[in-house]
Amino acid sequence: MAGATRDYLDPIFLSKLANMELVARCAIEGFFSGLHPSPFQGFSVEYSDHREYYPGDEVKFVDWKVFARTDRLCIKRFHQETNTCVYLLLDVSKSMAFAGAATPGVRKVDYASFLAAALSYLMLKQGDSTALVQFAERIKGQIPPASKRTHLHAILTALQRAKVAGRTNLAGVLHTVAETTKRRGLIVLISDLLDDEGDIARGLAHLKFLKHDVIVFHVLDHQELELDYEGLIEFEDMESRDKLRTFPQSIRSRYQQRVGEFLDHVRKTLGKSDIDYCLLDTSEPLDRALIAYLVKRRRLM
Repeated sequence: MAGATRDYLDPIFLSKLANMELVARCAIEGFFSGLHPSPFQGFSVEYSDHREYYPGDEVKFVDWKVFARTDRLCIKRFHQETNTCVYLLLDVSKSMAFAGAATPGVRKVDYASFLAAALSYLMLKQGDSTALVQFAERIKGQIPPASKRTHLHAILTALQRAKVAGRTNLAGVLHTVAETTKRRGLIVLISDLLDDEGDIARGLAHLKFLKHDVIVFHVLDHQELELDYEGLIEFEDMESRDKLRTFPQSIRSRYQQRVGEFLDHVRKTLGKSDIDYCLLDTSEPLDRALIAYLVKRRRLM
């Protein structure tokens, strides 16, 4: 992907935009404009009907025969080979409020919300029925699945207003989602996964048992991965308020080893359950996440 288009996926750039609609549009249009050639063309291949042309639609999909007959610009619409119901689960617990020096002003929840906005935009463009669930120790807000064009505004507005609060109880939320979703579909979990690993695995296994497909986007700040601090630092747990005072450079090597072991365990555990996993560093652009989603979505077609 060219550097110029990757700029549109940069979390710091996205944080300066006025609203989630601009975030979603810039991220998706920047992403696709950087794919040469796109390996994801052909999601919609069976011709269906027409709709009115809107500014921003690709000119190659204009039906010029209809224009010649009616003097109206219309876009060819296509059937999806499969219509998927997608449930976006967004972690808004207090731990998601952390932001390190590598991405000033961009908290984990901001990065996660940018990704959720871009995915929602893409899902609804593809005709997928899309739901949003925001959670911490319990479900704090949800928008039920729908595929109409106006549904995007509801999701983006909810993301714009998202506030972090509460402690993480990911396992309990996953079991609740499993018990209350009426339609089998694709579960997209966006979280820092800072909860008991065994409980998380059991919650995700519950979803898999009910035949949901699952992809996990593991969002961590660069500092959480590297502990790249110098001098005497006092760390405070954002949920429990426990504090630790230490010289990070004296524990960095062991810390990075433990983080690596944790990530490897999560990756292997989810892999055994046939759950897709994508680690995301908040200092990196969103393109890896979008590619991971599209690869997963294409396998479901």
